[in-house]
Amino acid sequence: MKLSDYMVDFLAKKGITDFFGYQGTMIAHFVDSVYKNPSVQNHICYNEQGASFAACGYATTKGSCACAYATSGPGAINLVSGIANAYYDSIPVIFITGQVNTYECHYEIKGLRQQVFQETDVVGIVEPVCKYAVRIDEPEQIRYELEKAYEIANSGRKGPVVIDLPMNIQRADINPEELKGFEGLGLTETNTDANAVYEELKTSLAVAKRPVVLIGNGASAHAVEVLHAFAKKYRMPIVTSLLAKDRFEADDANYFGYVGAAYGHRYANWIVAFKADLIITVGMSMCTRQTGTVLERFAPHAKLIRFDIDSAELMRKVKEEETSYLMECNQVADLFEKLDKDGAVTACSDSWLQECDEYKKYTVQFDDSLEQRRPNKFISALSEVTKCGDVVVGDVGQHMMWVGQSFDTKQNQKVLFSGGHGAMGYALPAAIGASTVRPEQTVYAVCGDGAFQMNIQELQWLVQEQKNIVAIVMNNQSLGLITQQQDAYFEGNHFAAGSPYFSSPNFAKVAEAYGIAAVQVHTPQELKEVLESRDNQKPMLVEVLLGEGTFAYPKTALGAPIYKQEPLMPEDEVKEFWK
Repeated sequence: MKLSDYMVDFLAKKGITDFFGYQGTMIAHFVDSVYKNPSVQNHICYNEQGASFAACGYATTKGSCACAYATSGPGAINLVSGIANAYYDSIPVIFITGQVNTYECHYEIKGLRQQVFQETDVVGIVEPVCKYAVRIDEPEQIRYELEKAYEIANSGRKGPVVIDLPMNIQRADINPEELKGFEGLGLTETNTDANAVYEELKTSLAVAKRPVVLIGNGASAHAVEVLHAFAKKYRMPIVTSLLAKDRFEADDANYFGYVGAAYGHRYANWIVAFKADLIITVGMSMCTRQTGTVLERFAPHAKLIRFDIDSAELMRKVKEEETSYLMECNQVADLFEKLDKDGAVTACSDSWLQECDEYKKYTVQFDDSLEQRRPNKFISALSEVTKCGDVVVGDVGQHMMWVGQSFDTKQNQKVLFSGGHGAMGYALPAAIGASTVRPEQTVYAVCGDGAFQMNIQELQWLVQEQKNIVAIVMNNQSLGLITQQQDAYFEGNHFAAGSPYFSSPNFAKVAEAYGIAAVQVHTPQELKEVLESRDNQKPMLVEVLLGEGTFAYPKTALGAPIYKQEPLMPEDEVKEFWK
């Protein structure tokens, strides 16, 4: 059996039925095997970075492992941003890179800059941004390394793995029955006494008057379901990270938005960082993007209990006297189910949720009245049009904040971002990956004019596969987050970010050149009408003409506590909430 055939068959049996990549000499045998396997489908990007982001969007939407590939040298290097994105956001993706023939290389010669044309030390480059990387030097390694890589990608804190595959290894003939398998990683040892944790939760919840459950991207669907039911029964608010905002419908009575040191919901930041007396976090990194840079100002009145599967995350202390436990999130869910079953918890007073709700209503009304929040109204219009099960992918820039703040999720919707990596150019290819999983649903890629140009070539991918994707380009003729920063800290000098230093094309005309229907709009109502009148599932581009001088608000100033966001609200109107 040809080795590359064996690989594709192995991945197909694991449920990976779609492959994303770009053809090249040193990956040609693998690609040939993909096309010849009737159980899988190949998807051609127009830059390898697009394939890497598409795999991330696919895996996140499907909730399981994905696969992307590229040829050697520059092809493999073009995958690196997507590998890093998968690593930081805990997305299981198997990346396969072609490599030059092993017999062409002289690894015994130290200091040799390059072996042959398009040879690069892929493993050395990607090791810092993946869970596991290996070059296959002998055909007999393939079963062991495939099984090992797959298990590593999908175990513990999930993430990407990289298999570097020389061309002569790909075409080698093997006997699968004679290959050595991987014996498994074994259970993750947490060394946590579940009984002690149970008692800690029981005691802490007994004395808390204003507890909040903080759910991050690392929480499983089962854990979210259990924690949601618990919070609902015992009248507790739930707040999420930005990446976990789609775990709850926007109108859920217990859901109070996402926490964010810079651009989180005002009410979420107030609940978590000021008002709560007990914070329980599950699968959340608690980095400074969530807490603010001055940790002494974060949740000064609250006890903090943290649960995570990544021991390194727990080593990054948020509060000096916090309690942290290395536990898998489903184990945490089991403890909350036991607390409920044992009748060990008393429900919070109705006044706690009522106070949270009152503050939410006031802050939403205040923020909606701000002229600077006009771009958010376009996202609100998008929310009204989307249907249950649709997917929205936000790129990186001000529009990422607008989506996070103003897109109201409905049942079974997915909202995707490049979270930790923050890669501009993510949305369009990630939307393609998401659409591959949900072809009958509409996928919306919300981009800025700067971010969209990072992977604009993937418009041809939309044409090639006629994806049911609407690209919404929020065009402010600038890099809005940077110009906003320059207004605050650089005397309003928009060097390299705004006019006359930065410019963008007419995106509607660009889309039309690709053969994609396109339209320009000026108002939220026009956007809504255009999206509602779309009567087919073919790709479309909508360019939103915002003009220069846009802002993302509310925003926390550098060094300020995250519950004091700009523009500041009138003190005489909110003083009752700050007691």
